Formats: sequence, C-alpha cells, structure tokens
Amino acid sequence: MKLAWVLALVTFSVNSATLYKVVKADGTVIYTDRPVAGAVPVSLPKANTADSLAPKQVNSTMPPKKPDKTYQLNILAPAHEATIRNNLGEVQVSGSISPNAVGSFQLLLDGQVMATGASPNFNLQGVPRGAHQIQIQLINKSGKILASSPEHTFYLHQASVLNRAD
Repeated sequence: MKLAWVLALVTFSVNSATLYKVVKADGTVIYTDRPVAGAVPVSLPKANTADSLAPKQVNSTMPPKKPDKTYQLNILAPAHEATIRNNLGEVQVSGSISPNAVGSFQLLLDGQVMATGASPNFNLQGVPRGAHQIQIQLINKSGKILASSPEHTFYLHQASVLNRAD
C-alpha cells in the first residue's frame, strides 16, 4: 500500500517543477512537492513523453518515379444505348485510343471476350436480339489490362419469325 502511494505521488509530482524528499527522525521517508524543513530536492529522470507526429521532409536524391502512361480508350460506335436493327445479328464496333498504344485489343460482349485484334475495331456476327453490354480493353503482351473503355449498352432488334405474313 505504501509503495503504491509513493508511486502515485512520484507520478503526480513528475508533472510539477521539483520533488522533495524528507526523512523523519523515525526513518520514515516522505516525498512532497513543497519545500519543508529538512527537505532535499530529488532529481528525477525526464518523464517519458512523445513528440507530436508532424510530417517529416524527405530529401531524396532519386528522381520521382515516372507514372505509367494513361490511355483514353473509348467506344465510338455503336453509341451508348443505341438501337441496331439487323436480322443477321451483325454489329460493327469501333473504338479509339489516345495516345497510340502498343498491345492488342479485346472486345467484351456481356462480360465475355469475343474477339482480339491489333486495332479497336471489330465486326461481330450472330449476336442474339436483346440488350447487350460491350467494352474494349487494351492488353499488353503479358495479358495485363492497360486501359478499359467505359461499358456501353446497345439494343439489337431482329424481325421475329412470328410476324411473317403467309
């Protein structure tokens, strides 16, 4: 109990300017933050404190890393939410890329790779009627995707066999 009291007093006193030690005639030791008769100042080690975490300046002699090229890949045709009428399910997809890139282009139809080529222009055949999503991706030799176009939706209409006049 006495040790806990002394530790609490020392901890409290660390925050004050000076700590004093008093030894009474019967040998009892008292610590105080007030100078009294027979008190001797006690030097304590510096309290454990932490400096504020300020950002530090980094002096680097290395040049900053050059960012990878940023490509703009867009689908030019068909336009987003365009309606295409083709009974054979033929759809021409054309795209553009800026700046020019080395690699191959993939055409995704409803999330599946349908064609790969050296340019962002494709001719699809046999596309069923309905709503479809297309996207073009630029890929490098190792298969890493370097750029993707925004996804476009188009609607393919075909004449129904039920609407034929006999």
